[in-house]
Formats: sequence, C-alpha cells, structure tokens
Amino acid sequence: MHSRLSIFVLLVLALASCSQNLPDEAASQPMVFSAVAAHSTKHDTKGIISTTNYPIDEPFAVQAVYYSGAQGSNGTMYIPQQTVSFDFDDGQWKTSSDYFWPDSGTLHFFAGSPVCPSVSISAQNGVQADWEISSNDDALIDLCYAEVSEVCDNHSVAVPIVFNHALSQVCFKAKTLRSYSYSQTTEHMIQSNVITVFLDSVKVRGIVSKGHFVQSPASWTEDSSVTSEYVLFRSLEGLELRCDRYENPVLTTLNTLLFIPQNILKDAQVEEWHHILVRSSVTDKSSGEIVDDLTYSVPRSSIIPLAEYCNRWVMDYKYTFRLAIGLEDTELTTAVTDWTETKEIILGDE
Repeated sequence: MHSRLSIFVLLVLALASCSQNLPDEAASQPMVFSAVAAHSTKHDTKGIISTTNYPIDEPFAVQAVYYSGAQGSNGTMYIPQQTVSFDFDDGQWKTSSDYFWPDSGTLHFFAGSPVCPSVSISAQNGVQADWEISSNDDALIDLCYAEVSEVCDNHSVAVPIVFNHALSQVCFKAKTLRSYSYSQTTEHMIQSNVITVFLDSVKVRGIVSKGHFVQSPASWTEDSSVTSEYVLFRSLEGLELRCDRYENPVLTTLNTLLFIPQNILKDAQVEEWHHILVRSSVTDKSSGEIVDDLTYSVPRSSIIPLAEYCNRWVMDYKYTFRLAIGLEDTELTTAVTDWTETKEIILGDE
C-alpha cells in the first residue's frame, strides 16, 4: 500500500511539473502574423509582392530574439529561423510549430522573402542574401525584408510584418519621336508617304548581376566582376511605335525588371534595333488609281552608354528609361520615382 501511494504521489508531482511548461491555450493563443508590402508594384511579374497584400501562396522566413530588459542588451533566441505559411483553415499566417507570447519583455522580429537557400537571417544583421540575377526570370523575383519589435505584455494581435524592397526596379519604355507620314498634292497627282517605326529588340549589357545584401544596416556589396546582359524586348515582326489621332507619340512599356542596386559601370549600355517601313504611293486624282507604289524597309540600330544618363541604382526606387526613336537618332531620358511612381525623385538625390 505504501509503495502504491508513493508511485501515485510521484505521478502527480511529475504531471504538475509538466503542466508548468505547457501554455494555457485559453489564456494565450499561438502567435500569428500579418504580412503586407510597404509599397506595391503596378506590373504583373513573378515578383513576391504584386499588391499591397502579401500573396498568400508565398511563405516567408521569420526569426525572433527575446529581450527581458532594454533592447540592445543581451537577447535570447526565442524563435530560430522558421518558415511562416498561410493557414487556409484559420485564415492566418503561422509557423509550423506554435510559439506563444512571453509574459513580459520584448520580442524583436526579422523577416525575409523569398524562402530559399540564398536568403538567411542572423540575430545581429537580420536578413542576409547572396543574390545573383543571371537571367530575366531571376530579375522578376522580389527580395524583401522586414523588422519589428513588439512588447509582449498581454499581446493578442498578429505580428505586423511590413516588407520593404531590397532591389531596384528598372523599367524601359519606348516611343517614336514624332509622326513622320506626310502627303503632297499636285494638280494631277497625290503622293502619299506612310513612314512607320518598328522596334525589333532592346537589351542592356554590363549590368552587375551579383551581390551580398545585409538588412541591418540595409546595404549592398556588389560584385562588379560579375556582369550580365538582359533582353528587355524582342519581336520578329517588330513593335509599331505609333502616334495617337492627334499625332502625339504613344509611350509603350517594354519590360520592368528588378536588379541589384549598384553603381552603373562605364561600359554598361543599352542596345536597340529598329526598322523603318516606308510605303510611298502616287495616286492619279482624276481616276483614283495608284500609278506608282513602293514599299521598303530600312534597318537602324544604336548603342547608348547607360552611365551618361544614370550613375547608380538605389534599393527601393524605380528607374524609368524612355527611348524616343527617330529616323536617324535615338534619344534616352531617365526618371526616378518611389516604387509606385507616386513621388518623383531628382536624379542623384536618391
């Protein structure tokens, strides 16, 4: 009897000891997250962030350090790097294992996206990434980072993860310089000249395509020894650069890519190929018959040093390059804005 009583007491003590390490789920719900973008992109790409809402099919990584006193003192790792995914049953962003809020102190969170081997998180520097953009597909992936501190006392809301962009958004657009078609009329004849500019191909080369990103402080170390070229546009038939009915050139977006922030190398350049299609006809005014009709195409190309128009790309800014293509020359202009083009930035003041 004494032996059975001792075993029963030991079991009660053991269960009591275990229950102290189990969270009271009625009093403390598992930690959840909310994910938004600090900015949105207006183009449809493979970028992680395509709207102000973070896409629910893209997980992100998170890490949290606990501070019992003032932040900056020695902290304790509370959540080692974990993947946060959207739980469709609960409609919440969660880690695979549940974490609960401490009774006091502060949790400091770092978050990074996308979840891939080249992106990691450290307690000292936050998100770190060895990033390489070797193709156009790579240049559609949005590298993002976030940081937030939350007081633990009575915490009951989702951890707000607001992502920022670590890359530079670069957009290329094109238009014709002006309308070139014209006609001449004599007493008996009408000569019509329809002249149209068609854009065939645009590429950039000499762009630094490899670098290392650190979140805290947010900075890039670019590897200028590794450069790549990117095809921005290509068409076998050519893209007609037209004017509207008022003969104003229509600006067409060719491509928008995400590049490593960098100082533009002196040998970086834009290369464009286009052709001019000319149809010249002569019509007899009295009969209305076309008495002469000639159509021919003239190929043209140009190489433009990029550094003469923009000397650097800074993270979280959008750089728009506009090609204006004429019969003899191609002009390039540059504009710098915030990510969503809501605020224009003076070139060099980024």
